[in-house]
Amino acid sequence: MIISWLLFALLTGGFLTTSAIAADRLASLSHRPRRFVWLTALILTACWPVVSLLFSLVSRFNASTVTSPEFTAARRLATLVVASPSWAISPFWTRAVIIAWLLCSAVLIARLGLALAYVHRNAASWRLIDLDGTRVHVAAEAGPAVVGFRKMRIVVPEWVVEADTTLRALIIRHEVEHRQARDPLLPLIATVLTALVPWNIPLWFQAHRLRLAIEIDCDRRVLRNGNSWREYAQLLLTIAQQRSHSSPRLVPALLEPSSNLERRITAMRPTSGLSRANAFCLVLAASSAFALACALDKPQSPSASESSQRTTDHIPAVNPPQVDPARSQFFEFQVEKLASPIGAQYVQSRSELKAAGITGDVQAQYVVDETGRANVSTFKVINDADPRLAAAVKASLPTWQFEPATVGGRKVKQLVQQSFQFGG
Repeated sequence: MIISWLLFALLTGGFLTTSAIAADRLASLSHRPRRFVWLTALILTACWPVVSLLFSLVSRFNASTVTSPEFTAARRLATLVVASPSWAISPFWTRAVIIAWLLCSAVLIARLGLALAYVHRNAASWRLIDLDGTRVHVAAEAGPAVVGFRKMRIVVPEWVVEADTTLRALIIRHEVEHRQARDPLLPLIATVLTALVPWNIPLWFQAHRLRLAIEIDCDRRVLRNGNSWREYAQLLLTIAQQRSHSSPRLVPALLEPSSNLERRITAMRPTSGLSRANAFCLVLAASSAFALACALDKPQSPSASESSQRTTDHIPAVNPPQVDPARSQFFEFQVEKLASPIGAQYVQSRSELKAAGITGDVQAQYVVDETGRANVSTFKVINDADPRLAAAVKASLPTWQFEPATVGGRKVKQLVQQSFQFGG
């Protein structure tokens, strides 16, 4: 089950990534924030498979619950785990995958903890000054960046203090925009999610694009103040040059890779507006990829028709082959073909009950034998129904005819649950 669930998560993530790429392009051309596109894709990719798996298990549990004393908790568990198609994966490889997953997650979470500890340890050596009207922390090499998640602080390296006034103002403005938008929280979310599911390749790509989108959105906010994009591009190149001569220990958590400089500079340049044709194509591409992600069948969640037509290879282990079908009573989840009524099942006194104003609902269970007849002696009401309604249903049972249930091509007895509505 674990392997099929991993593949389901990877395919879902791939389709969601495709949808996010189209949505990101649409947001870029329409001058909208792009970081929220990738944040949404990250959360959906990480959580969707988990939610789908839980929903599938809950649905199967509700569909297979039988209130008879014979249906024990162990059999309910067998219904959830065994009664649906799955790959024959060796338990050794299943355990190996889970262990590798836990080890990778532990390493990545430890790495995040070390990075946070490094920032906290070095923060004491940063001096606090007022730089062009903004309070900043000056470090030997770290920054420019915003650190912290509750109380966010602007950190700049020593060379920024001595830089040209115009250049320095752009650097400070960029970090102020990051702090006002509380951007440092978004990379933290991405880092935690990728650490929890490190095997999900689409998630890593989305986290990379989220960090780039955060910087592009911040660049756009800075340029709205009337700054020249050419001067701002020169600033990015200057920072990249300075950073190449400094320690990179703090850089991965605070700044984007230098390989993204070209994309950021390209995004700054003025572009033509979004045409209706482009908008339509991008919306169509994003919605189509999202629809494909939704259309993927959840693991361990076959349709009702598949459940009613299982082969004997998928009969739960609670039915050993040596059991004699002629003397056994089977439940719905244990048979290959369900017992089905031939023609309409009619409660003979329904009209009289309606005329007398007797209404309600009867939840009943009974056994249909190998001949297709309902065994009246097994009739049992499993809800708090009106005794007159229950008696009417029981009296009509001998007149009903069924197509018997089968197991291994042989007709067997099956416990049937059915609801009867007596409306007003």
